[in-house]
Amino acid sequence: MNKSLIIFIISIIIILITFIFFYYFSSKSNIETFINPNDYYFLSKEEVLIFMNNDEDNYIKKLSIYDLKARKVKTSNEYLDLISHSCMDFTQEQKEKLIISAFEASQYFNNGFKWKFGLLSSNYEEGFPHTRTDIIFLSPAIVNYEKNELTKILIHESIHIYQRYNTLKIDEYLKNNGYVISRIKNDPLIRANPDLNDIIYKDKNGIELVAYYNSKEPKGINDVKLNNLNNEHPFEKMAYEIADNYYKSLMIKKYKEI
Repeated sequence: MNKSLIIFIISIIIILITFIFFYYFSSKSNIETFINPNDYYFLSKEEVLIFMNNDEDNYIKKLSIYDLKARKVKTSNEYLDLISHSCMDFTQEQKEKLIISAFEASQYFNNGFKWKFGLLSSNYEEGFPHTRTDIIFLSPAIVNYEKNELTKILIHESIHIYQRYNTLKIDEYLKNNGYVISRIKNDPLIRANPDLNDIIYKDKNGIELVAYYNSKEPKGINDVKLNNLNNEHPFEKMAYEIADNYYKSLMIKKYKEI
């Protein structure tokens, strides 16, 4: 190989490295330009523990005997003790990943609230993502999802926060979509879900949307009579539909670019 060819190859390599370096850092800079760090709050391990012990929304206190069995405990206090060993701090890497996904989620659906996150192990609520008050609770396994799937989950959960604090608009949505109140939740075999209210609704076909445990000895939170998660409650149906539409739009865009 002659000297001029070697110099040419080295020059090409340097140009490529320079381009990749410039592209990476300019893209990162552009993202950071639009992201306001004040829009995101990550609860510390201690703050999560305080929230759980205070049980401000009475979620733990209201768990039925069958809810407790599904969580492998006998009392609310026993569950709180389990939770106390489940609270975690976010790593810097987890925070950065969530901020990027939350930013993208808010471009699709903005509920008007500051993003607040709490982290617990899967010993709490089997690691399922959910909201309580205006906080989204996640497990490390969920945070570890790939970006688009994580963004979809954050859209779903942010919708539940919107539902909780915009009752007039949500009541209008329910009416316009044919949902009517059937009764107030009063059966202990109905699964507790922190994202929902205590009202059981019927859809436009007169079918109740509700999730009953399969037995009086549920093996877990998902041991319920429900063939489709959308059918547990209008709030879930709304959240799944909007979040799924986001994901479908990504897939359509992906295949259009092939």
